[in-house]
Formats: sequence, C-alpha cells, structure tokens
Amino acid sequence: MMAGVDRISALPEETKVSILSLLPITDAVRTSILSRSWRHLWTLLPGFHADLNSRRGQIRCPENVSRILSSLRGPVRHFSLEFSLSLSYLGAAWPQVQLPYFYSLKDLELSCIIISLPSDFCGFKQLTSLKLYRVVISQQDIQSLIDGSEKLTSINLYIRHYRLFPNDAANEQPLSVTFNCPLLRYLRLHFWGEDVQGRIVSAPCLESAHVTTSSARYIPRLENVIPIAAATLKFMADISHVSHLSLNFDLLMCLSRVDVPYTLRVHFQQLKCLNLIGDMRYTD
Repeated sequence: MMAGVDRISALPEETKVSILSLLPITDAVRTSILSRSWRHLWTLLPGFHADLNSRRGQIRCPENVSRILSSLRGPVRHFSLEFSLSLSYLGAAWPQVQLPYFYSLKDLELSCIIISLPSDFCGFKQLTSLKLYRVVISQQDIQSLIDGSEKLTSINLYIRHYRLFPNDAANEQPLSVTFNCPLLRYLRLHFWGEDVQGRIVSAPCLESAHVTTSSARYIPRLENVIPIAAATLKFMADISHVSHLSLNFDLLMCLSRVDVPYTLRVHFQQLKCLNLIGDMRYTD
C-alpha cells in the first residue's frame, strides 16, 4: 500500500457527511481546511447540538449558532441548544438565537424557554411530536402552534406560571387551549394553576390521555374521542357487578369530561351501598 494515500477523502459524499455528524459541530466546520473535497461539506449536516455552557461549551458566542444554522444547505432534521442559567444573572438577557423555518421538522421539544412565534407563522406541516416543558407562551402562539401542525400524533405540554406576558395578564383570562387534532394518538397535559386550562379536545384517533391539573374542574372535555369513550364504557361495565361502590368528586368530574356518543346503559344490579364523596372546593 502506498504511503500518504487519502482513502477517507475518496469515500462517497454521503459517507463523509455521516462521519462529520459524529463530531462536535466546531470540529466539523474545521474540516473545510483539509482539502477541496471536504470544503463546506459540513453544510450538508442534518443538524447539530450547540453547547453554550461557559466551561465545557464548544460554541462561546450565540451569534455563531445563528451563522451555522443559516449556513446549512440540506434539510435540518434535528437541532438542540444547551446553556446554563445562573440565578444570579436572571436580570441579564438570555442567549437569543434566530431559528430558521424547519419545513420538514417532525419532532419539536422545547424546555425552560420563552416562546414567541413570528407574526407570519403558519405551522409545521410535517410535525408529528410536540413537547413543551415549563415554557412561557401566549394564548395566541400556543393555539397557532397546535392548529398549524395538522399531522401531530403526540403532544406533551407542561405549562405553569403562564402570566408572564403583560398583555395576556391584563386581559385577566386564563390560558385556554383548544385541541383539534385529527391524527393525535397520545396526549399528556400538565396544567398547573387556575390561569391554565384545556378547553376542548377533539381527536378521533386518541388512544391515551394523561392529564394533570390543579383541580378536576380544569380537565379538558373530551369530544369526538372514540377510543377513550369506549374505554370509559368498558370501565363502567367492568365494575357493574360490585355490591359496594365509593366514588369521589374528582372521578365523577373526569368521567363527565368524556363525551360518550350514546346512552350509557350500565346496570348495577348487585349494588347495595353507594358512597358519593364530595369536595368543599366546588361548592362555590
């Protein structure tokens, strides 16, 4: 074998891009100086992870993240941004990165961030999974995000301390999210506080719904949710043989949120004792 033969550069372009995807983004950019065949090859990367942490971070300046993103020529499949936030610097400005419009984005996960959509936002047409954890977002933006993503099959929302937007706080109206997702299969909601509520869920394909709220009264009503309605009927039928039954108010409120499209015909023929447990929180 002859010495000095560059076999790596002779590899197909797709293979070399796969190799670059395994490197930190800053190292991938530096490969442009290796040879003409590597020049600007990193711009075909499907995405990258940007670490802005001061000690171990590869990228020290948020503006560089924006430059790298704007230089990518291929479809961006994934992107993550990591930075540390010290409580002693809460008054300072957070890193601001201009994100391009990901036309083929399928999975979006954002946490501990203030979300503000552009005025011309028209949704992510290919988005199938949405995860928002401890975010601050306005009524209009979260509704636009959900309504504009028609292919959503999975939604996971954790929203708390909503009223950090002065305009929405002045309105004195709770954050009320309407879900109209024809393909949605999995829904997980964590709404905390009386200023965050789910309003209506219309999802004919919904198979699993996990909802956590500060009160059962804020559980969204499930309309046009055939699998969940069927599960409710099965639950009632499975307990129809009991002789003693205790139901608390929260359970009754949950059952009342399911829109069963036909009459619930369950007979408790062996029931001898029924105990309904109320809650003084709902007497107002």
